[in-house]
Amino acid sequence: MNLITQKTKILQGSATPPGSKSQSIREILLALLSTGESVLENILDSDDTHDAIKICQDLGAEIIQDKDKLIIKSQGLPLKPNKLKLNSGNSGITTRFIMPLLGLRENSDQPIILDCNEQMRARPIDSLVAALRHLGLCIEYLNKANSLPISLTGNLTGGSVEIEGITSQYLSALLIALPLAKQDSVIIVKDIHERPYMEMTLSCLDKQDIFYTHQIINNTDIYHITGRQVYTKFNSHIGGDFSSASYLIAAAALLGSRVVLQGLNMQDPQGDKRLVFLLQEMGADITIEPTQLIINGSKILQGIKIDANDIPDLLPTLAVIGTQAEGKIEITNVKQARIKETDRIHAMTEGLRRLGTHVDEYDDGMTVYKSSLYGNHVKGFGDHRTVMALSIAGLLSTGKTIIEDSEAVNKTFPDFIKILQSLGANIQSSIDERGKTDDGQ
Repeated sequence: MNLITQKTKILQGSATPPGSKSQSIREILLALLSTGESVLENILDSDDTHDAIKICQDLGAEIIQDKDKLIIKSQGLPLKPNKLKLNSGNSGITTRFIMPLLGLRENSDQPIILDCNEQMRARPIDSLVAALRHLGLCIEYLNKANSLPISLTGNLTGGSVEIEGITSQYLSALLIALPLAKQDSVIIVKDIHERPYMEMTLSCLDKQDIFYTHQIINNTDIYHITGRQVYTKFNSHIGGDFSSASYLIAAAALLGSRVVLQGLNMQDPQGDKRLVFLLQEMGADITIEPTQLIINGSKILQGIKIDANDIPDLLPTLAVIGTQAEGKIEITNVKQARIKETDRIHAMTEGLRRLGTHVDEYDDGMTVYKSSLYGNHVKGFGDHRTVMALSIAGLLSTGKTIIEDSEAVNKTFPDFIKILQSLGANIQSSIDERGKTDDGQ
């Protein structure tokens, strides 16, 4: 399906972004590892969380969904899989986080296969696989190196290991699993990227009273983790997702608007809340209240230089903001954006150029110059963040913009179109570029 957008002069109203994907999946997996009944409120209802829920059910958890509440009943460890072939869909978090947990199951000498969908198969896993082999697992690539599907046997025993820092998911996967290993462990990570996501994982461990130490020496993070610990059942309320909210925040700031976004807490550990401070630095009128943001648009924004290493998911949003800021926005030090659901640096460069933007593309970022946008047909590359960001650019463009792969928004923000429409955005989904909508009208 496609998204069709047209120039929109004003947004107005109130909206509530969905619950955090990163927190939802972390806590779903922690509940799987805990004994008893855990309750998660404001859980994100999306393709990625569905993938996480399904794999936890396949590993023995009983899970009941009641509106935005998830009740997870688990027997804890050892995990008791009810099938020996698992599929993690296209969820990077679920795929990478589940890999070490498969060394915490009963009958671990019996091979279990982990597979995923095509998009996730293209994303690297070799550093995590190498680390897990050092920590006691036997892993065999079934198709090609550095890609799922894989076959796993053996126990996660623990030990000392070094892992790449290019994506925080490798590190977070180990931080969650290794407290449950038989031995103490040491994790060494050089030049860590996406640090806020690691801090979110540590916050989860802190709530569980997990014992570890962390020090940074010469740009190297070292974690000492005590083994033989346990997770306990818990109740939790998931905060609003700042990554998903970024498109609404940007749209409100760039258009004549007074938009209130509810359920967002700036004390939340999510790194993507930084967008609010960046926009304020650029001149945006955003009022921060305890559980909501108030955005008044139509302010003149000034271009700035942004080190986006800690906020790679914001690159598409920042690129669109750059089309409207005086001068230019330089987005740097975010090479890992090339190994997400798609190469987001190239995807946004191509898309914005087709809409009339002057963009310079670099290995680790991009420079976006203020430009007058016009409608065109652009690719979404099957990436939810590229699709949503380009749709905001479409609201700023003269004429009609058609963005391919609109179904990709279901990965993290199924109500994206509906919420934008409720605020007055000229946006609709369609089956093809002729404008036929999903309900045939």
